[in-house]
Amino acid sequence: FNVSAGAGFTKPVDRASNSLNTGWNINFRGGLNVTQHLAADLDFTYAHSNLNDATLARFGEPSGGVGTWSLTFNPVVKFAPQTSQIQPYMTAGYGLYHRNLTLSQPTIVPTVVCDPFFGFCVPAAVGADQIVRSDSTYKGGFNAGGGFDFKLGSRRTKLFAEARYHRMFTAHG
Repeated sequence: FNVSAGAGFTKPVDRASNSLNTGWNINFRGGLNVTQHLAADLDFTYAHSNLNDATLARFGEPSGGVGTWSLTFNPVVKFAPQTSQIQPYMTAGYGLYHRNLTLSQPTIVPTVVCDPFFGFCVPAAVGADQIVRSDSTYKGGFNAGGGFDFKLGSRRTKLFAEARYHRMFTAHG
């Protein structure tokens, strides 16, 4: 069996690059090592990017973003034996994608703040983002990419660097 977790930056491309800023992502993957050169993994990725200024102006809102998660089946082809210090690999997969667009504006929320040490509570106002519009969709999609595993010492622990392209099938391509 194998498991991995990672985080990095997300660079929107194609049509998404016209509306989104560079964002961030997290990834969790695990599965079965079928052979020393092939793994069958289930992959979860979440990516978030804020809307750029031009898109926010078009919507007439001061803040907003797009969050996308995917759950995909990804075979992984490894090009070097597991004993190698550096192991290049490629992966690609298909699965379910969910995209959520939110537009928000700042607001003040009245609340009560309590100090458990001194045992008193006082009214307070806290700044928050109020969601004024949200739109979400589920669609199929795919991803493809590759990377390198770097063996850390004599253990089975590895560090990896990876680049991947994700595409959710939407009406606008």
